[in-house]
Amino acid sequence: MYQAPEIQSGRGIAGNLSHVPGRVLVATMEIPWKLFQTRQSWTPHHVHFVDSMDKDAVEALPDTLPECDAVVGLGGGSACDTAKYLAWKRQCRLIMAPSIVSVDAPLTNTVAVRVDKQVQYIGNLYPREVLIDYDLIQAAPKELNRAGACDIASIHTALHDWDLAHKNMGEPYDAGIAAESQECLEELDRNAAEVYAVSPKGIDTIIDLFRREVEFCSRINTSRPEEGSEHLVAYNLERITRRHFVHGDLVGLGIFMMARLQGNRVDYADSLIQRCGLRYQAPNATPDEIRMCLQTLKVFKDKSGLFYSVVDTEPITETFIRESLKALYAQAEGERPF
Repeated sequence: MYQAPEIQSGRGIAGNLSHVPGRVLVATMEIPWKLFQTRQSWTPHHVHFVDSMDKDAVEALPDTLPECDAVVGLGGGSACDTAKYLAWKRQCRLIMAPSIVSVDAPLTNTVAVRVDKQVQYIGNLYPREVLIDYDLIQAAPKELNRAGACDIASIHTALHDWDLAHKNMGEPYDAGIAAESQECLEELDRNAAEVYAVSPKGIDTIIDLFRREVEFCSRINTSRPEEGSEHLVAYNLERITRRHFVHGDLVGLGIFMMARLQGNRVDYADSLIQRCGLRYQAPNATPDEIRMCLQTLKVFKDKSGLFYSVVDTEPITETFIRESLKALYAQAEGERPF
């Protein structure tokens, strides 16, 4: 059952970790831990550096790491997810101190693990304490923090797919939740410049929208309001390349492509992901890989048993792929002017 977290925001707020009583185990990675250590002098009981999110590796951790009274996730999605898993298994206190806001892992209840390079979700523990340290987060590359806008911007295409599934397949649909989702999208739109700048207001905007999105998705027990065909693009491209990408890059690409397939306010979608600073051209993917992703999207979706969307109703033709790729690479590279 969803429980709203206590979120504390401010400069240097991660220093509060030094006051956590008992044996504290920190799940982190080398770069965020070094950044934290340059700002705070605190030595926890044990520091675990996350080096794998493979399901077998994650599930082995409770038996190999020292006992603890509290677990801290300090870093990005992998560190936060690892901390979640440990606290869930050990039934102990959990504190999140994200070093970037690239994903909603500090607020969700599940853990994203990999099985044969594909994502699976395990676990069930909502974080109750979240420390949003502006100094720590702003020390990360801006493009990683901007990437956090992806799972809110994806509402644009996801709501279209959810409505389509309801009308064509009778899938349950909640107009009230859809309206709440749309409000989140509009809030992101209003604050896109702050998100792009990674200002304190921009950071707080992303975190608050994550909180709202997690809450209403938990209420109806589905991520349909923010997960649609744009996420299918992300999942399929990872499957094809067998490489790890910044989540926001892939979802941004998915929004760009699927808004076109839907015929869904394409100019608005392009403007939003550009103004938020999503790297929607997926710079670590080649044009041939993106082409293959689109060509195989329907087959991948059917084979994986994933949700109904525009992929089921609109053919992805070679003409569509050619024109969409042309539009993708015609967009100016780099940061947008103000």
